[in-house]
Amino acid sequence: MKQTPLCYNYLYVFKYIERRFNSMTEKKVMITCTSLQRDEHGKTDRMVLKTPGLYGESPDYRYVTYEETSLSGMDGTTTTIRMYDDRATLSRRGSFLQETIFRPGTVEKSPYMTPMGPIQMVTTAHAVEDGIKDGHGRLRLVFEVELKGLFVHLNEIIIDVREA
Repeated sequence: MKQTPLCYNYLYVFKYIERRFNSMTEKKVMITCTSLQRDEHGKTDRMVLKTPGLYGESPDYRYVTYEETSLSGMDGTTTTIRMYDDRATLSRRGSFLQETIFRPGTVEKSPYMTPMGPIQMVTTAHAVEDGIKDGHGRLRLVFEVELKGLFVHLNEIIIDVREA
């Protein structure tokens, strides 16, 4: 069996990493995030946030990221939504910490860290409709969220993206 010199293995790894990072694109976009929340009595609250953000693509996923405002009650938090072939993820970093996976038909448990302390969150994803490509389009997430057994709400997040 022929041995490959170690330097060639490192060269291969370096070229792989270089291709991955050089293939990532990012552009400025305007994001309209509409959040609908229906409680167990059928009452619907609607909130719309319009904000500048970024759209990016990598070989494995696409993403939008934006800064939350006082309107959402999460001032000082950056939200990033990644779209994969079979799922979407929502990450929040800052005054709130959250990592949620939306894969239709699955139930995800995750901690939701707030300035008042951690809350256990259970998310049941019903739909992920991803129509965002090349910096424009729409993403729709439909899911139930339960916070620490206190309540269950049906949520819908619609994210419209267009180039800035």
